[in-house]
Amino acid sequence: SDQINLMVLVDDTSSKKMSKEELYKKFSSAIIEIAQNIDKSIVPQSVLLTELWQNSYDGKYDLNKLIAIGSPIHDSGMLAAVKISEIHKSMVIKKFEKYILSYVLAGSLTQGRATHQSDIDVWIVIDDTDVKKMSRVELKDKLRSIIIGMGAEAGEITGIKNKLNIQVYILTDFWDSLKEANPIIFTLLRDGVPFYDRGIFMP
Repeated sequence: SDQINLMVLVDDTSSKKMSKEELYKKFSSAIIEIAQNIDKSIVPQSVLLTELWQNSYDGKYDLNKLIAIGSPIHDSGMLAAVKISEIHKSMVIKKFEKYILSYVLAGSLTQGRATHQSDIDVWIVIDDTDVKKMSRVELKDKLRSIIIGMGAEAGEITGIKNKLNIQVYILTDFWDSLKEANPIIFTLLRDGVPFYDRGIFMP
């Protein structure tokens, strides 16, 4: 109960001089030593950015959830992106779980070229294959409107406003874009990090 738990997220995407394991050990031991010299109740946990992404590829979202409920002390923009995306994703899945196939963080954040001003790009793929009561276009427009509204709500909750850029695809359009070799979809598949996936994005 007296512990101060800290997560230190390390961007290791451009590290070439040492292996991930070496970098982690070196950085982690340095962070622990600094913490102990300041206050023995500080308990830091170092996490490599590539590890955070790999967990998402593996369908393990515990670290994302930790970031979502944490309070950033220092942030270059990545923690804010994970925080608002995770909260928005939870809201979307809670309301539309049977329709949501994938929720993917993409764009400059996952390409390693983000700045403080960068948008937080998320892509959502919706299952429209079992729609009977309305047209596919109506379904997309209806869900898109609600999902974008939830994005504004997530911005209010987190204080991260006007940053979330939400793209909504229905599954049939997604497949058509793949068949047509649409470069936007291939960029999404190459660089995107799934925060939720029911077997569409990863395969």
